[in-house]
Amino acid sequence: MDPIDKIKTDRAEARKLSDPNADTCFLALADKNGQASVRTLVLREIGDRHFVLFLNRTSPKWKLLEAGAGYELLIWYPSRQRQYRVQGSLVELDSSIVNVNWLRRPQGSKYLDYVYQEMAPQSSKLNNRQQLVEEVQRLKQVYKIDEMHAPTAVGGVQLVASRIEMLDLNRDDRIHDRQLFTFADGQWAAQVLVP
Repeated sequence: MDPIDKIKTDRAEARKLSDPNADTCFLALADKNGQASVRTLVLREIGDRHFVLFLNRTSPKWKLLEAGAGYELLIWYPSRQRQYRVQGSLVELDSSIVNVNWLRRPQGSKYLDYVYQEMAPQSSKLNNRQQLVEEVQRLKQVYKIDEMHAPTAVGGVQLVASRIEMLDLNRDDRIHDRQLFTFADGQWAAQVLVP
């Protein structure tokens, strides 16, 4: 079984069921000191062996990845009661791919990218939320949405999977199904694990 096909099928089903996690994933990072952190991100695309994420280069997560942080992607579909843990190698996306996809982003997200560029990097401290709201309003006066382009700090990565662990909790007998998939020599190999 190809675990990527399984994830795609589960995602399609999750979308039909209005699963709030259908288009999100969780990126776990660990810095050199083992300090762990987790972020919820939009899962932009699932390819034959890769998962696409867009990140801002001003963000702490980008800096951690550049510094060689350990990482793992978690996909959890509550409506399907399935979890996938994905490991592999990260490849930075070409800026042309990022730029084309950026144009499809919601208006609010586009203005936030401009906030990171003109006001402060992502995760910077503010005095209050109103400061952010006022900056977005200012940007709306300066930039017309249909004339905006992706700022240079917008980036993206694809996680090319080499290891996927699936946990299926959707069993009538309550005996969970846990499998490990590893990619080698052009194909996936499966191994059943004790859940």
